[in-house]
Amino acid sequence: MPYDRVRWLESEPLLEDLPRGFAAETADPAWMLGRQWQMNEHQGLNASSPVRVEYRASSVPVEPLDGDPRQDPRLTPAEAIVESEPGDYWTPGRRIAAGRRVQAAAPPLPNDPSLLLTGLPAPYDVLDGTGPDGRALWERRVELELAPAWFGETPPDPEPSDQWDPAEFAYSADFRVGGTKLRLRRHDGGTVDWYSVDADGPLSTPVPGPEPVSVLAGRATYPGAPAPRWWQIEDAAVDVGGYPPDRAHVATTLLIDLIASHADGWFGFPVGARAGHVVTLHEVVAHDSFGDAWPLKPPGDGWTLFAVSGLGGRSLLVWSTVATPLQGPVIDEVDVGADEDANVLWAVERRVAGREVETAAHPTPIPPEAASAQDPPAFTYQVSTDIPAGWHPYLISGSAGRRRFVQARTTDLSAPEPVPSPEPVSDLLYGRAAGKPHEIEPAAVPSTGLRLVRRAVLARRTDGTPVLWTQRRTEPLLTPPALRLRWDQFVAAAGPS
Repeated sequence: MPYDRVRWLESEPLLEDLPRGFAAETADPAWMLGRQWQMNEHQGLNASSPVRVEYRASSVPVEPLDGDPRQDPRLTPAEAIVESEPGDYWTPGRRIAAGRRVQAAAPPLPNDPSLLLTGLPAPYDVLDGTGPDGRALWERRVELELAPAWFGETPPDPEPSDQWDPAEFAYSADFRVGGTKLRLRRHDGGTVDWYSVDADGPLSTPVPGPEPVSVLAGRATYPGAPAPRWWQIEDAAVDVGGYPPDRAHVATTLLIDLIASHADGWFGFPVGARAGHVVTLHEVVAHDSFGDAWPLKPPGDGWTLFAVSGLGGRSLLVWSTVATPLQGPVIDEVDVGADEDANVLWAVERRVAGREVETAAHPTPIPPEAASAQDPPAFTYQVSTDIPAGWHPYLISGSAGRRRFVQARTTDLSAPEPVPSPEPVSDLLYGRAAGKPHEIEPAAVPSTGLRLVRRAVLARRTDGTPVLWTQRRTEPLLTPPALRLRWDQFVAAAGPS
């Protein structure tokens, strides 16, 4: 049924007043107030806003790892403490420079090939064998009667302990603070923060500060937060729909509830803290705009969003972490994954000492020439498919009462004498016990496999001095490495018999 349009809105293309266009004028403010009243947006409480907070806190420093002052969490980033390994000091430049200093200051060195540079990563490998190795000379300085002053700079003594577990492909370390232990378990490399550790128990009663600290409170903000004032035009970047709730992540559900119910009712206040300490809040009192004081306490039932497990809801660990470290190129790279068809676990060396490993492809069988009744085709017997270079098998076996993947070696049976395959070159595939094959915990390797990478990382301590260490880290793979192995096969020869 047709009807008449009495009023409608049309844009005015000839309007030349730009400031008026950006003013967002409202033709009927009373209508907007009425709609807010209908939507119960005027149902407020006779409440106030916090303007000032007084708190009493204490800080307990985390003790240096293994009592080494160079591994002090107050100075050294937690990543460098956990991921450092013995020999990090001996960079290629230091090995070369120390060797040249000793060669210039000491009497003639013995003609011993073990004292020469070797095993340098690319591109420094061109210097292998060209001069003495400063690290080898330092390790044998007593035998060779070399003065420590000839080396220039004194290496660290003792070397940092190795926290890497070669069976778990992860780091594990124990820190002590205030009579309790902070346990870092199965850390796969990268950022170390408060959520990376668990505590054996709460701290012994720390002494709070002598006087309470007074700070100003402010509204809690986050990207996409709506404007807290009723008459403020929202920013175009605010997109509540960009934060869909996810049942697997409780934080996103809480964020939607925060936006929908009381987005402007959250406030925060700064707490003074120092890196490498556990900060404990003993007393917090909020003063509102009405002049009332409100003592604040942690939520009941032990629930909290930011807390170290076992440390208590009033304490939080503050690490000195690395925000933007400088990462060097990959030195070693190894792919690890289970081959269900071959019933083995493969560890494939992709890169060793900065150089890519040349993996030999399977030889393509040569088809026989056209055969005749007088010259039938010839075949040769092959025990199994050739295994490319750098592929190392692991077989499931019992070890110390538990089942683990144990490193094995293949053998070439085509020669008159059996020839075992070369051992792995990368130290990522060696265990801590010398003379024993490398073992891998089955639970450490996901069904899609993983990639181990090793690279140098450079950052700075809190006092500004540089710190260099070698990081080992795991990365996921889309699919595990696999070979189409076949046994007891006849391969066609190059020509007729």
